[in-house]
Amino acid sequence: MKALATFLAAAGLFNAAYSCGAHLLARALQTRGPTDCGGGTTPPSTTFAIKNVRVFDGNGFSIPQAVLVSGTKIALVGGAAPPGIVTVDGTGKYLLPGLIDSHVHPQSCGALSNLTAYGVTTAVNMACLDYDACRSLKGQVGVADYITAGLFAVGPNSLHAQFFQVPPELTLQPNADLGLNVDYVFGNGSDFYKIVAEGNGPTQQQQNTIVQLVRGRGKATYTHASYMGAYAQAIASKCDGIQHVPANGTLSSSQVSLIRSQGQFVTPTMEVFRVAFANPALGPLLGLTPADTYENVVANVASLRRAGVPLAVGTDAVGSLPGILNFPFGRTLHCEIQNLVAAGLGNAEVLRAATSDAAKLYKLSDRGSISIGKRADLLLLNSNPLTNIANTFDINSVWVGGRQVTGILSSKGTSCDPTTY
Repeated sequence: MKALATFLAAAGLFNAAYSCGAHLLARALQTRGPTDCGGGTTPPSTTFAIKNVRVFDGNGFSIPQAVLVSGTKIALVGGAAPPGIVTVDGTGKYLLPGLIDSHVHPQSCGALSNLTAYGVTTAVNMACLDYDACRSLKGQVGVADYITAGLFAVGPNSLHAQFFQVPPELTLQPNADLGLNVDYVFGNGSDFYKIVAEGNGPTQQQQNTIVQLVRGRGKATYTHASYMGAYAQAIASKCDGIQHVPANGTLSSSQVSLIRSQGQFVTPTMEVFRVAFANPALGPLLGLTPADTYENVVANVASLRRAGVPLAVGTDAVGSLPGILNFPFGRTLHCEIQNLVAAGLGNAEVLRAATSDAAKLYKLSDRGSISIGKRADLLLLNSNPLTNIANTFDINSVWVGGRQVTGILSSKGTSCDPTTY
């Protein structure tokens, strides 16, 4: 359990006094894998159709129909499969858009492959510690598409700066030229900007200015905020999205209303909290107080949802770190889907939060729905997730960019027991 405490401290979720060894995680996240992720999918068919399948439209499933794929795109939805082309029989099955993990930390081809094998076809990487490595994972064929932050904005003496050994010149010093900082991040291929709100982190004024500078470039800013004080900063900055929810208290109705009125959204990452609180022995290791509870996490998600704050499905997964932790890619996203349903989201609602809503919130206009012209990222299930949300685990087939994935890691009955990771 000390390994898990190390991970959670490094993630900035809990007391830094219990962060011994957190630098090991930081180094693991900097590890570079192969630069070619080829393999794990069949050769592309120029054109194929999934026939007699029920298609998710955001609210329910259609009558049996065909979905035609041409190259990497969806070419037609509805009717019967055209004659003379390759077909996949979808009789009795249910077709979803590929899932989006809106907060995850894959750093290798293997990580992207694991995500894809669970039907996760887009990975929103929330921290880039090595720009060369991040560039090498973008645009890879046959694995989850890699959307990435740059080096996150941290203060010079903050926990994240220490854990991840951020060079002083890359931290936000009191008189930092924020325009140059933003240019540096986007000049290195980042898709969005991430701020870490924490003790000794960027000042409120720095956060506010960064949000405006990034927005002026037509890009988005997402803020890591895992406790009440940090949340207040993220709300005040008017960033586009907030990552995590507080565990040490509950958001006030005025805070929730402000999040909603400012057009912000939240990616709660409930699963990482659920794992943290799954074993009472973690309390002393993490320095938790009675104020830190999973009930607070659930209550915050429920109040955000009731107020109409858009939610996205994300995990904070880091994969297998030998000797430190196993918080697996892919599987955890299905568990997060279940967590959100337990917090009050409807089954169709949470499926949207993992597909079309996530695509909209993260400005990924080419995916998220099964419609003409969208990426052919598809998840075929054997059983209906609207009758039982755990059926998202009952995977029959996955396509990413029109290529069928050859190895599926999930099956009906897969457990979400947080003590078995």
